[in-house]
Amino acid sequence: MGESHLEGAFEATDHVLARKAAGRTRFIASVPAIGLLIASVVLAIGTLIALVISSFEYVAGTIGLHDLAIAYVEDADSFLLAVALYILSIGLTNLFITDRIPLPKWLEFHDFDDLKERLTSVIIVMIGVFFLGHVLKGALGIDTLWLGLACAAIIVALTFFMRTVFKSGK
Repeated sequence: MGESHLEGAFEATDHVLARKAAGRTRFIASVPAIGLLIASVVLAIGTLIALVISSFEYVAGTIGLHDLAIAYVEDADSFLLAVALYILSIGLTNLFITDRIPLPKWLEFHDFDDLKERLTSVIIVMIGVFFLGHVLKGALGIDTLWLGLACAAIIVALTFFMRTVFKSGK
């Protein structure tokens, strides 16, 4: 009986040490969070500059309305990626560093699956926007069909993944 008492004491000590180690090292997550935030800001500013340049080119008459629409769709895709990177940054910060950041209800993160679910949703939208840009560029033929089928397959797979993995775990 003395041995099981000692084992229990060692287990409790190990548990306390593990909690302290995890608590002190959680700031490691700040490195990718800061990196993702920087990437988000750089991509958003770069995309904004590209959008302004495209707009001036249209006003100056060097590109047509169709080309402007294509540029805007591509810019929307880049902005979506910037937002996805920002969401990942906020999510990592919220999950690992502090949960005291006031977030809207739709952007709250309770576990790592919430973060993956938000990212998956943005990826699905980005795939749709990418395909729209491809079609707006005038792409026709079998390559467009294959690209559309590939995009659809990815969207279906991600949707299935979200519904089965994320929803079944909650």
